Amino acid sequence: MMSRAYEDAMERRRDQYVANALGISIETLDDYPFDLDENASDDGVVYGWRVLWDEEAPPGVDVNGAAGSFWSDIPAAPDEPDEDPDA
Repeated sequence: MMSRAYEDAMERRRDQYVANALGISIETLDDYPFDLDENASDDGVVYGWRVLWDEEAPPGVDVNGAAGSFWSDIPAAPDEPDEDPDA
């Protein structure tokens, strides 16, 4: 079972990635609740992520949809190595 601190850290890392991909600060992102939905193939290859805004998107962020169902698409994060090759 994962610790609460680990879950919080992973969520913060995810939020930082989303903020960077959208070109906004994480503080701005914090003011706009959202869910993430992966855009993946049938065999599990993730092409990108869809940010599903609860109500509205932050100013300046490209959005699709209509009021009440706005979303923004962001690219998938590049796979990160499990260990540092220089270590």
